[in-house]
Amino acid sequence: MPTPQEICLEELAPESEAPYIRCVALPGGEPGLALDREGSVRWMPDEPTDFGLWVSADEKLVLLRGAGAGPITVRRAGRALAAPEGAPVVLRDQDLLELDGRSLRVHVHGVAAEVHAPERLSLRSLTQAARATAAALALAAAVGGSAEAEPVRGGPPPIEVRTRPPKPVSPRRQVLCDVTSIRAQRSGKTEVQARCPAGPIPPVGSRGQLLDGAGAPVSDGWVEVTKVVKNEIVGETALRNPKAAKVRFYTM
Repeated sequence: MPTPQEICLEELAPESEAPYIRCVALPGGEPGLALDREGSVRWMPDEPTDFGLWVSADEKLVLLRGAGAGPITVRRAGRALAAPEGAPVVLRDQDLLELDGRSLRVHVHGVAAEVHAPERLSLRSLTQAARATAAALALAAAVGGSAEAEPVRGGPPPIEVRTRPPKPVSPRRQVLCDVTSIRAQRSGKTEVQARCPAGPIPPVGSRGQLLDGAGAPVSDGWVEVTKVVKNEIVGETALRNPKAAKVRFYTM
């Protein structure tokens, strides 16, 4: 079975203070990572999206333009392709996506250590994330180069279009854990304790997103699980005393 892939979408806009969006592309036709018609990143949307980003059965990152979606162009070292509707286009590291006046550079980093929602990062927060996980270290290594792709010896490889869309796979489950305690630590981090519902419990090392009382994500509110006891989890966040009611995880 194909595995989730860690990628980063870099907005090539000089005015952007946080141009990097750390993402995970999921296998098959599972609702997961997508772009809307303006190029904004969507995560596990309930409705059909304009442009899906999937992992194929042979572990390739693919772009799938949905029915009725506007144009999107894939550029690779001098080559350009207008993505056809309903036919997956295989993406490579450093490919450029152009749609609705926006340009997004694709950085492909390999197998994801965990499934998490998209996370917008500045250069500073990207460096901080690099200290936390090996996947983020690989992500950080791609930062700082020019906006242009590296030249390819012998000419750029062709942009591959496939005839069949990804096949659906078993969806991952969203797990919402109720925050029971938030305490500042001497280390400078904050300990978060939460009670999870019966079923798959996020394991140690998982990362979850803090949610406020209205269910909206807390900015930079990522929690890493350090301990699990029955259905109780203990985790750490870099935020100081965040206002949060729940922690959201995604599990198999």
